[in-house]
Amino acid sequence: MYIYGRNPIIEAFRAGKSIAKVFFRFGVRGSSVEEVKRYARERGIATVVLSKQKFDRLGNTADSQGIVALIEEARLLRLDELLAIRHEQDPAFFVAIDNVTDPRNLGAIIRSAECAGVHGVILPQHASSPITDVVVKTSAGAVSHTPIARVANLHQALERLKHEQILLAGLDADGDVDLLAFDGFQAICLIIGGEGQGMRRLTRDTCDLMLRIPMWGNVSSLNASVAAALAMYEVRRKRM
Repeated sequence: MYIYGRNPIIEAFRAGKSIAKVFFRFGVRGSSVEEVKRYARERGIATVVLSKQKFDRLGNTADSQGIVALIEEARLLRLDELLAIRHEQDPAFFVAIDNVTDPRNLGAIIRSAECAGVHGVILPQHASSPITDVVVKTSAGAVSHTPIARVANLHQALERLKHEQILLAGLDADGDVDLLAFDGFQAICLIIGGEGQGMRRLTRDTCDLMLRIPMWGNVSSLNASVAAALAMYEVRRKRM
């Protein structure tokens, strides 16, 4: 898999990801470029300088900032591995994503999850974008730091979380619990649905409660990744 852009590549290095090769567009310069070169030298990773024409053949290079890295696919965990993650003095905090098929939305949600200190993200095998280069780029490297589990059956995975005494809180514009009044200091999995259709019915039926974000303007809903960020940060704020 290719990842594009200086910050995502630097974060991949910092996270110890297995990088096979780094490609530079001829003439690219800057402090972050030198940082990537330094990481590559220290780890004995091959670097290649390409003409613009050859560099553009690597794929989605429009937002690459002149650097592309060939990296192994993101390592996805099993649910058991994800549930084994525990943080002292911090109740379990997971995010499950259902029906988010736009890779930019998925990348943005993973980025917010990492920044908000979420312990792990759960993705369904179907009804979800794969972890593509666009997801990695949009996440600004957060994919390299965030534990992610891919599950064959999201409903069964959520039932497993219930068995582990983890509250399942869906996010919905018509939810019956105000996010600002919600007790975030408990073991919780926030469930985020996709744009338009939201989460699937079986996923919704599995939730213990539905959270709504209060709105004061004329527009009645938020972008999925923005809503997810607000909810994650509200949970984190209540744990401080």
